[in-house]
Amino acid sequence: MKLLADIGNSQIKVAQNDNQKLLKIKSFSIEDIEKFRKYITKTYSIKDCTLFYSSVLGDKFNRKIKKILKGIFISETQFKSTKSLMTVRNCYNQPGKLGSDRWAQIVAAHKIFKKNTMIVSCGSAISIDYVTATGIHKGGLILSGAERYNNCFLDIHNLKNIKLSNNLNKNSNILQSNTLKQITTGYKVMISSSINEIYSGLCQRGKPRPNLIITGSYSKNISRDLKIKCLVEPYFVLKSLALIQGKI
Repeated sequence: MKLLADIGNSQIKVAQNDNQKLLKIKSFSIEDIEKFRKYITKTYSIKDCTLFYSSVLGDKFNRKIKKILKGIFISETQFKSTKSLMTVRNCYNQPGKLGSDRWAQIVAAHKIFKKNTMIVSCGSAISIDYVTATGIHKGGLILSGAERYNNCFLDIHNLKNIKLSNNLNKNSNILQSNTLKQITTGYKVMISSSINEIYSGLCQRGKPRPNLIITGSYSKNISRDLKIKCLVEPYFVLKSLALIQGKI
């Protein structure tokens, strides 16, 4: 049995890879590694399990993960960024510095679509990557994620957890009349405007228009405010790992 894990800055997402179909998707706080371990041992026949995972965290945390999971799986394989993979080329001068979650999505997006594609990953940070139809990663951008943006205002305004629950629409009044709504709406306007502007710039490079994929925990919420047709894939890192696992 093949298990996949997407270890991000704030969450661990795990799923079973059944011929590139994700089953039993489950999420844990990054602080609940022990709950993650207990879930794995209770849910699966661990004697038959392999683990294929990506992690954006540092070596110290990755060593901790390996120690906690030691002996549970037949094998544990960490996916890492490389100079090239499956005909896709990494634009970084130091390929290993590109987040492995981003690299997995770039490779999978090219493999699936084989078209110019812009990938927007909406998690604790928002990363934007662009891969051409010929498999060349042209680079990207990193913007503030919702959680870090919200934290800037928690102490200043004595606010509790801020949620991006209300989507904008063409008929809504963007200007808000209380601090909480001004913060949440301000963030959504900032991010949606940035994505729209970047996509517009890529379209000016020539036809055809690029694909746009919105991924990550906040993907559904962010996608509602865009003026662009897009594919929403909250678990695209896991889907990408599932595709790559069968090819390497």
